[in-house]
Amino acid sequence: MKLTLEVLKNEFSENFLQKPFIAKNQILLFMYSDDIFKLDNLTQQARKIPGVKTADLFIPRKIAFPQEWIKDVVAEAKKSPTLHLMYQTN
Repeated sequence: MKLTLEVLKNEFSENFLQKPFIAKNQILLFMYSDDIFKLDNLTQQARKIPGVKTADLFIPRKIAFPQEWIKDVVAEAKKSPTLHLMYQTN
């Protein structure tokens, strides 16, 4: 299972909403995309990974993120020397 988890991390890490974890003998991935069809494609790709028996796609209709958490994450990300931020001005 750890090998499968590593393969999944290598293939899909840029789409992770949070760090994958193992629970009840299952690997749980929370992924995101800007397009519902891309999510479907990611799910189909995950099903092809050796060691994956099933992959289910659940798309919530509404997601609420704690505002303070988002502010803290953005503030921390801004400190990164490798992060490239682009500001749009009108």
